[in-house]
Amino acid sequence: MNKEEQIIDLNFAVSQLSGNQSLLIKLLLKFNDQYQNLGQELVVLKEKNDLKAYKEVIHTVKGVSGNLGLNALHFASKKLETSVINQNDFTELEENFVNQLNATVNKINSLANDENASADTGAEQADKSSQSILIEMLENNEFITPDKLNSLLADCAISEMEKQALHNAIGDLDYEEALSVINKNS
Repeated sequence: MNKEEQIIDLNFAVSQLSGNQSLLIKLLLKFNDQYQNLGQELVVLKEKNDLKAYKEVIHTVKGVSGNLGLNALHFASKKLETSVINQNDFTELEENFVNQLNATVNKINSLANDENASADTGAEQADKSSQSILIEMLENNEFITPDKLNSLLADCAISEMEKQALHNAIGDLDYEEALSVINKNS
């Protein structure tokens, strides 16, 4: 399957958010809330002959879908936007866009359901996973952004005092000290 046919490129989307898959799911669900009825809205804009607003909506979807790795919708948006700008007949491209939008909404709902099911497997597994990720990053001397650190620490099964000690050590780039703090609980 080529990139243009791929509904969601999860690897790309997760990498855009520094590996934070739960944030991705939240953003995708927000996308669904905002755009699930877009097909009907486009019909109204077209009936009103408001091609400026029509193009702006398509342009926005093109950008958002590109950033979230919603490839099929992104490419359909690009083609539709170009056709609207060039004042060509875009009926067929609009139909393709709406089909891709519906397929994307369905895929997002499926992913969200899968995410909810895996979240039910237990917080302990998530805690271990976050600690494992943090340990691996420290052992590899990887730079950890403040947001990534806060996300990982929030999911670690350690006391608030230990989280603060970890935060301070990592902030000082003293990864050896950070590893000794986190390894006390492993």
